[in-house]
Amino acid sequence: MEQGTYEFEPHTSEVQVHVEGTDLGALFEEAGYALAEVMLGEEPPEPPPSMEEEDVTLDAADTEALLVDWLNELISRTDLRKRVYTHLTVDEIDERKLHARIRGFTPDVLKTAVKAATFHGVDIREHEDRFLATVVLDV
Repeated sequence: MEQGTYEFEPHTSEVQVHVEGTDLGALFEEAGYALAEVMLGEEPPEPPPSMEEEDVTLDAADTEALLVDWLNELISRTDLRKRVYTHLTVDEIDERKLHARIRGFTPDVLKTAVKAATFHGVDIREHEDRFLATVVLDV
């Protein structure tokens, strides 16, 4: 079974992403891959093996805030380090905490600069054997 998927949905002037994952970790990883695809304009490639791995640890008020914080952390690191993160491993996650390892690469250009993940319409639900989320990216 595929761990997760994402697809882009029509939204006025922003990018709305619908994400699915077999668990919360897979859901957050897929949201990060969707973010990378928005930035690159193509399906995210694997970063070079020589690229250093970075740790991310976050605490938030609830799961929706954790998803927004996760995406904003990736956006912030892209702005600071000029890297797009295309290898994401969520090692530990619960409703309010996350620890992940990420790797990325420096692209020649970004297709789309993402300003932030927003709380507008953010939603996470458990449905049967999957987690579903919707999040809007401010571009």
